[in-house]
Amino acid sequence: MATLLLSACSFTGKDKYDVAGYYDQPQQDSLLVNIVTYIFEAPPYTLMKDRFQDKHRPFYSKASAQFSIDKYYIAKDGTHYFYVIRPGGNPSEKRGTGGYFRTDKQFKLKDFHEVFVTPFLPEAEVKGRCAFLFDEMINHNIGKFLTMKTYVQWPNKISYYDTTTYEWKLTPGYMN
Repeated sequence: MATLLLSACSFTGKDKYDVAGYYDQPQQDSLLVNIVTYIFEAPPYTLMKDRFQDKHRPFYSKASAQFSIDKYYIAKDGTHYFYVIRPGGNPSEKRGTGGYFRTDKQFKLKDFHEVFVTPFLPEAEVKGRCAFLFDEMINHNIGKFLTMKTYVQWPNKISYYDTTTYEWKLTPGYMN
């Protein structure tokens, strides 16, 4: 794993949001599996809290083939930002998920936070018009855009991201 950390420091500078500027392909694949473990459903007959067990990695590895890292950035403070394209409601639709995390010395993700999830949209829109949300997120200016329903499905006024269970939940006590 030391090479993973060292290669993160050898950013080429061509496209500062290209994950390939930080990691080689096997490292990118492993990173994507790690992210998918946080943002995807639990394996069948598994509680969400148990999805991080090593025995479930093959499930997430297989599922990760449907996901891609569209944008990635490591800030000077060590925060890793991501924008992942994920499966949508049908084959012609996708959705984007943006968030951030930190890593420990073994490159295990910690302090994971999903900041936004787009609605189901054609892939071109998720990669195009919604991608600006990533810039706003890394520039700490995302708040004002999170209420734009055509760009952001979650969070909304009835949901929030639980950073303890790592999933979207209904806001307690929310009533129309």
